[in-house]
Amino acid sequence: MYDASSNETATIAISGVSGGSASESGTQTVTITITDNESAPTVSLSASATTIAEDGGGSITITATASGATYQDISVPISTSGTATEGTDYSTISDITISAGATTGTATLTPVNDDIYEYNSGSASETAIVNITVSGGGASENGSQSVTITITNEALDSGTQNTYSSSDATSWAAVSEFQNSGLTVGDDDPYYNINLHKALAYPHLGVFQFLIFLQS
Repeated sequence: MYDASSNETATIAISGVSGGSASESGTQTVTITITDNESAPTVSLSASATTIAEDGGGSITITATASGATYQDISVPISTSGTATEGTDYSTISDITISAGATTGTATLTPVNDDIYEYNSGSASETAIVNITVSGGGASENGSQSVTITITNEALDSGTQNTYSSSDATSWAAVSEFQNSGLTVGDDDPYYNINLHKALAYPHLGVFQFLIFLQS
């Protein structure tokens, strides 16, 4: 374990001499220098996964790892950036402490399932970039450490699509709202011409759900 920023010394003294009429020659001591063969540790950052679904109910563990144990707690404050917002798109991430004598400390990132489809910089996913600084126990950051975590969004994310039901589309086209619109289905019926019956054939319905339908 790295225990100090310099070498240590041990001084050994004679507490007393007895027997054979012997006596201590003045004050006798020897000093021994103990060279510390451990170097000051550096801290690296890692994550248990790099992608997580917003509505998946899971969390990602962020781990700060020291290259060796040290005599004092290592403080690893967290800062964040990216298109996702800490405290809004995911929970606030606590700072990490690596306890004296230990080599790892952890924090947790948990996405917030807000049921809102978001579109950021040309992507339906958001990113959380986690950065650190390091102090205590003589430790330092191993270069510039960060992890990037992608949070996939609610519905229509990562290429995930609901299943289209042609039979449901036919059923919707036959309901009274279509039949009583005053026009002929397949002619100038506004509901039919915007493919509303096909949109309703994707079974992702519910209270306060935001839906986006794209027609290729």
